[in-house]
Amino acid sequence: MNAEVSIVVPVFNGATTIANTVEHLLAQSLPPKEIIVVDDGSTDNSADALKPFENQICYHFKPNGGPASARNFGARLATAEFIAFTDSDCLPDRDWLKHLLAGFDSPQIAGVGGSVKSVDDSLLGEYIDLLRVMEPAENSSGEIEYLITANACFRRDALLAANLFDERFRKPGGEEPALCRRMRELGHQFRFAPEAVVRHHHRQTVGSFLRTIRNYGEGRYLLGQLWPDYQIAHPTRTFFRQMVAIRSLARQFLAYFRRHGANKALVFSALDYLRQLAFLRGYLRGQRSKL
Repeated sequence: MNAEVSIVVPVFNGATTIANTVEHLLAQSLPPKEIIVVDDGSTDNSADALKPFENQICYHFKPNGGPASARNFGARLATAEFIAFTDSDCLPDRDWLKHLLAGFDSPQIAGVGGSVKSVDDSLLGEYIDLLRVMEPAENSSGEIEYLITANACFRRDALLAANLFDERFRKPGGEEPALCRRMRELGHQFRFAPEAVVRHHHRQTVGSFLRTIRNYGEGRYLLGQLWPDYQIAHPTRTFFRQMVAIRSLARQFLAYFRRHGANKALVFSALDYLRQLAFLRGYLRGQRSKL
């Protein structure tokens, strides 16, 4: 497909990774029309890390408003027919843009998302890859419900028609399903392009991973305020049941054991248990704060 692409990258305190991200974007086999980096109020040296690229990218600083706000800022500046998104801790493969654009093979396709894989070979990274939480989500009918902006590309006109990302989602989690829900209600469809690969620096500690999942839980609560089918029935009761779900933990261990052996099964089943509690805790926190 002969089309121009703008790339939007939000960054918040990403000084240690953003330069490597930009290097990978500049090395694309399909060169982008522009690379727009939106600094969402960083307090570290992100701006200094980007100075070597000042003649190759469009850098903009704004007050902190969250990733949805930063992506919207960049999308409004974008001038190409397509807008691709990735994050400041991601390393897109050389043919990333080429494979994303190949997915737009019909007018109904308004967005294409690709695969997100761990940069390292840690157990936590392997677990996150196994969950596929950062890849396009399918419903029971096999349709793509939403894309993950670590690796996604949208038609600019369709994105603007859906009013971009909902900036009430100030933390990561929930803003992508909300956007794609509105786009699907307008009749648009999405596609998964597994060949479009982005390598991601998954959270380096279990604590940071669980904090991210807790943010997703908060986002789910806000989604439920917008669309009731996202609501979790009896979340407090579900949380306490999960705390004592020993049988469920044992079943998860056995399932992992058959495929990955005892050591990984122990780690993965424990992470499953903690992840579900963190998500429900986030949902309850959103409920208490009335997001």
